[in-house]
Amino acid sequence: MGRPEPTQMRVLDRPLTCVVCAGDRFTERSITIITSGFANSGLNKSGQAVTCAACGYIHQFVTGSVTPG
Repeated sequence: MGRPEPTQMRVLDRPLTCVVCAGDRFTERSITIITSGFANSGLNKSGQAVTCAACGYIHQFVTGSVTPG
């Protein structure tokens, strides 16, 4: 299984650009946001992380906020 191809993303129907380098291509993955103070408590939230293909900066969002395109 290969790495996902970087793609453009949208947040609130606006194009996402990297806050560090202004790049516009990202890879996406699911993450766990620790909100309870304990990693395996069952009270944590899920989220989305999009990583800039140019500089590697990781942007974090609530699940469903980021869409391809």
